[in-house]
Amino acid sequence: MSITALPSALSCALWRVDLDAAPAPDALRGLSADESARARRFVFARDRSRYLAAHVALRQTLAGPARRHAAQLRFAAGRFGKPSLMETSGLHFNLSHSQGVGMIALCEQAEIGVDVELVRPMDDADALAANYFDAAERDALAAVPAGPAHDLAFFRCWTRKEACLKAAGVGLGLDTRSFHVGIEAEPCNVTLRLDEGPLDMALVSTCGGQGAVAALAKVLTTQADARLVAEACT
Repeated sequence: MSITALPSALSCALWRVDLDAAPAPDALRGLSADESARARRFVFARDRSRYLAAHVALRQTLAGPARRHAAQLRFAAGRFGKPSLMETSGLHFNLSHSQGVGMIALCEQAEIGVDVELVRPMDDADALAANYFDAAERDALAAVPAGPAHDLAFFRCWTRKEACLKAAGVGLGLDTRSFHVGIEAEPCNVTLRLDEGPLDMALVSTCGGQGAVAALAKVLTTQADARLVAEACT
């Protein structure tokens, strides 16, 4: 297992994880009983190994900022399953993985969401877009010729949607056609209309490593956060 630091975005730290490199046995012993039990439920050994690698990497990445040993970290799950650290206030993180690629994001300021996808041909991309993209996004995607550029545009929009949902902590409980993120990589502000009221966030597509695309969303908590989009590419 290898963890590689990526360029920061939205004042958040980012890491890419190679999930096909097995973690050391000592590191596996630092996982919780719940994590080990979930790993055992995977049918395929490769999926089990990738899950274990992702959670070992998450603990190793969070240990320093949390000032805890990796094995001492304890996690809680939100209403829709979003994990958080139980005993360390002020640290926000998110984990995503796509096949053998993982990504971890860490922020000390606000809730965040990260999503990564390996770019690949998808036979059902247009059907998925019809169900999850708004009209403007569908039209923009339809204008991209079939092939690698279309695949990239689809997954760029998909990761941007997912990152926003994860930052809000609502999973797929919100209609993704109700907010616009676009198929391009430009930073933007996004507002999610939740039952509790509107939630504003900054969104940027970021480096996912070779063959992958990723997106990061960060909840805007103060007036100063409005500058995040302008600074996102610096």
